[in-house]
Amino acid sequence: MEEKYSNYTVKDLNEPISPIEKFAKTVLDKLMEEGIPPIPSNYTLYFFNMLEDEPAEFKKQVYELISLEDSDDLDKNLELEKKLKLSFKYSKEILQKTALMYKLSSTLKKLLQDSISQMAHLASPKTVEKYLKNIDAKITKISSNMDKELKEIKELYSKNVELMKDIESNTTFDMIYGVYNVKYFKKLLENEVKLIKKFSHKSSLITIKVSDKILKEFKLKKSVTVVNRSIAKILLKTSRRTDVIAHLGEGIFAMLLKHTDIIGAEKTIERISDMISNSSVFIEGNEIEIKIVGTICDLKPELLAEEYFEKCKNALKKAEKENKLYIVEGE
Repeated sequence: MEEKYSNYTVKDLNEPISPIEKFAKTVLDKLMEEGIPPIPSNYTLYFFNMLEDEPAEFKKQVYELISLEDSDDLDKNLELEKKLKLSFKYSKEILQKTALMYKLSSTLKKLLQDSISQMAHLASPKTVEKYLKNIDAKITKISSNMDKELKEIKELYSKNVELMKDIESNTTFDMIYGVYNVKYFKKLLENEVKLIKKFSHKSSLITIKVSDKILKEFKLKKSVTVVNRSIAKILLKTSRRTDVIAHLGEGIFAMLLKHTDIIGAEKTIERISDMISNSSVFIEGNEIEIKIVGTICDLKPELLAEEYFEKCKNALKKAEKENKLYIVEGE
């Protein structure tokens, strides 16, 4: 039965040493024993089902580990949904009040037109004076209603603007390039550093950007955006599911390579460079061969995300100056 999935058995693997490794092997043994394909969804299901039968202290340790890996995306999504619904409510109220304003202004316009028509038939000064007072009272009432609606529209608009700013500040994606934004990436990077501190595994950070020599050839700002979009698409296409891609700003893209050492990161950046070099882009009527410069950082627990970003930016300048494909920061 085990031959359906591999040429070796679970028992052939290195003997696990920690309780979590032993439990993980037990889960995999159970899947193989029951003939269940050991794909991630099945493994996850069996993992949590079997975890319920483990001692409380062990379950606590496992869930603490999971909490380090997991983000609060669900809570964030729920909060975002609440804010979007509130923003929709404000927008709907603004539209309703705008419609009422239109109705009031139409009423006022008709009132003035009728008044002009009626006054043409009034001969007595007293009758005209009485009629004007009546018209003035109606205009004052309509004007008061309009002022009230305008004030409420202004307040709703201000609330909606502040809400939209808050929603925008908590987004996770860069809307131009379709990758994570720097704020969310910073959070993911700091979380990975915490895991490295706890488990001492190897992870790497690489950054790349289009060479300044290429960028100088463009006359239009939108040309730079088009090229960077091509870079983002290639990064998404070549990345593994575990890799995290983000735009740090100023055309600098970052990839968090989890459980990947410097050698693996070097292979990754070389593969990306080859793909980008072989992907010519037509800009401003010319076919441009894109060249990039990059950096590689070995992630260590003692540094903060902002410090990594600064080191990478400095290393990118150095790579550009020395005409190198990439610089391994710290070497």
